[in-house]
Amino acid sequence: MTLTPSLSARVRRRAFAGALVVSSLGCIAGVNAVDGGSAAAATNVNEHAAEITAAANEAVAALDAYRVSGSVEDELTLAWYRAATASWTAKELGYDEMAMVDAWSSAPLDHQRAVLGALTQVGVPYRSNTSSEGVGFDCSGLTTYAWQGAGLELYRQSGTQISEARSLSKDEAQAGDLVYYPGHVMLYLGVDDAIVHSVQTGRTVEVDTIRRGSVRFGDPTQSD
Repeated sequence: MTLTPSLSARVRRRAFAGALVVSSLGCIAGVNAVDGGSAAAATNVNEHAAEITAAANEAVAALDAYRVSGSVEDELTLAWYRAATASWTAKELGYDEMAMVDAWSSAPLDHQRAVLGALTQVGVPYRSNTSSEGVGFDCSGLTTYAWQGAGLELYRQSGTQISEARSLSKDEAQAGDLVYYPGHVMLYLGVDDAIVHSVQTGRTVEVDTIRRGSVRFGDPTQSD
């Protein structure tokens, strides 16, 4: 079922307002919190990792339910938890929360699923040659995991992932598209320079910003 534009706008506004309440109360912060041992072993864990992963897990469950049912009720649940996840992610990065909510809600469902799936793993340690939920990821391991949840199998190598994706300008890129510089691949979060990636040894899966001046963007669901 597809919501009308006017209903979609109301859903986004209602979900965003609800997400702000959830964020201010911190009522989802304790759900699915980052494992203390894993976090202690790594540096630069996002301050709001527990809140992001809690909301993202709820959003993934809601999105998967909506894809099966197509019901307005499941769409409303998805919108609520997607907005909560976007709100916590924007807080972490110091970005405008409504801009992130809108960027995610306007992306295709498979792109949303990839973003939300990746965000369920925020705080999980970087591990080379690994793509294992709750255990560890390298950069292409995270993008592979995220897009696998959306139903797309990516080749398990960063350069191949971007070369097989349709090239995009930054203005064309949506949340869930790939961002690449030589040797490293990330997922775009749809706003400014926001990304989620698995960084390097001693770090974790993190929401972050692009730190290279020259990067490539690509849509993995299409090819050139």
